[in-house]
Amino acid sequence: MKRKNAYDFLRRSGLRMTKLKMEIVDLFLGGGCGLSVKDVMARLFSSPNISTVYRSLNSLAEKGFLRHSMGPEGVIQYRCTSSFYPDHGHFCCVDCGGTIPVNRTLPELFLKMVEDEYGVSVKSADFLLEGKCLKCRS
Repeated sequence: MKRKNAYDFLRRSGLRMTKLKMEIVDLFLGGGCGLSVKDVMARLFSSPNISTVYRSLNSLAEKGFLRHSMGPEGVIQYRCTSSFYPDHGHFCCVDCGGTIPVNRTLPELFLKMVEDEYGVSVKSADFLLEGKCLKCRS
């Protein structure tokens, strides 16, 4: 989704779009994914207070732009909802910790099987692959 469309959606949802919120929206629309609050702060050009970043992330989540989940180390991570950025996956190297985005989606047949088997309704489907990257395999 284009930046302006996201800003307009958030404004129509009643959110005041500050420079910080626009910078965070740009970060996530630019491919930022699975980011903790500290990750977000490290990628910002501005230097806001951590509590301001928390409030901005939470307000963007409340309006449906971001969603959050518990990361593998127990840290809350934020990512765009599928309305703003397509579902995709990540490959994480178990040796160096490097992460590579995988711009693929899970097959519809697989998602349907999960829904049927567990009686759930899948809303979004990001995935994580783990192994060794090319550099660590050498």
